[in-house]
Amino acid sequence: DITGLKRAEGRVKEQAALIDKARDVIIVTDVAGSITYWHNSAETTYGWPAAEATGKNAHELLQDKSDHTSSDAARIILQKGEWSGELQQISREHKTVIMQSRWTLVNDSDGFPKSIMMINTDVTEKVKLEKQFLRAQRMESLGTLASGIAHDLNNVLSPIIMALQILRDK
Repeated sequence: DITGLKRAEGRVKEQAALIDKARDVIIVTDVAGSITYWHNSAETTYGWPAAEATGKNAHELLQDKSDHTSSDAARIILQKGEWSGELQQISREHKTVIMQSRWTLVNDSDGFPKSIMMINTDVTEKVKLEKQFLRAQRMESLGTLASGIAHDLNNVLSPIIMALQILRDK
């Protein structure tokens, strides 16, 4: 009787289909950083098909050379078992992608580190909008400051101008 086996296979397929629907980027690497699983949203976000990305070192493939956070995260994940933070990564087209990243260390049945699961959320547009908003706030603050300075100068110069009128009349 293989009914139980068929049900288990059905549940595994259903769970795999649900994972494939996830919008977040899911990458699994071995402890050394070699990619063992490359989710379909990773293909969309980074541009590399799974066949090309699998087997390559994730840090070498994705790390922005100016951002060393990924190397620090790799060290922390082995010590603490989890890490989360923001990463600047590079796509296949050499575009910078900003990711909110959560890493989890996965152990084997004996309790030894086996792999690292990374779940990344693309926050590039959000970060750009925040920067624009902060820039607009700074410009507004500068405008208010300039207006205040002009008003104060006007207050100081008004009596002088009135005094000039009185002197001209005399």
